[in-house]
Amino acid sequence: MLTHERFADVCRETTWHAKKFLDLISIHSEQEVRGRQPRATLNPLTVLMAAAAWERFLNDLAGAASYPDEKWGERGASGLGRFQIPKVKRADGKGWLSRPWEPEHLSPYLRRRGVLDRDLSDEWAAWLSFTWVGATPKGWVFAEYARNAEIFRDVLKEAQKVRNGVAHLAFPQDLVTAQESSYSWSNNARTITVQSGHARGLAAAVMQLIDASIVTVARSHGWPCEGHRLPAAWFRDRVPDSDSRYPGAEFWGGQRLHRLSP
Repeated sequence: MLTHERFADVCRETTWHAKKFLDLISIHSEQEVRGRQPRATLNPLTVLMAAAAWERFLNDLAGAASYPDEKWGERGASGLGRFQIPKVKRADGKGWLSRPWEPEHLSPYLRRRGVLDRDLSDEWAAWLSFTWVGATPKGWVFAEYARNAEIFRDVLKEAQKVRNGVAHLAFPQDLVTAQESSYSWSNNARTITVQSGHARGLAAAVMQLIDASIVTVARSHGWPCEGHRLPAAWFRDRVPDSDSRYPGAEFWGGQRLHRLSP
């Protein structure tokens, strides 16, 4: 069973992990330039780190609810150790599903582990970007999982596909050629990168889902949400100048992201 102390540990680590992909966006934005450039390498790494933060958050939640007391705190920055959510066989027997990217399979697994008593996606609501111009995400659509689950699944699968492409340096020129729930391990792209606006849009989606999921888990146990969530400043259209790490940063091209009310 997940305890409040362990939940606080997980959230503290998750905030640290989120800084990794925000750091990359911040570095990319330090100087405005055009054309092909070395900093383009930061774009796929931004998606990779955002996807890693999502997977690590879910794995740590499962581990926090599963580790016996004698093993808790024996390794890792906060002693979380390592815990991996196993894949599950598809209903048709063809291939495997990766639970961190399949909400309908993830929620039952986390309930069985004692992480929460409801669906992780119950509170999911987010501004999602589907187009981009250069470094600016565009085509923002506000969606709620309860009303349109498919759009969230599409975004998660897109993040997973880009994450896999980065990890294996396998980028099709057109991401549509990637398989629905896996990846075609071919590279016919002229450059191993993705547009900065695309990377930022996917990072924005992941960040909103992490924060909403923190709220869902906390409410499931009757714990206060504030103090465990990602900083509100990161969701602003412009980070306040008072922020010590990203003063004045405009991560999302002028878009304010959704953050659930306390």
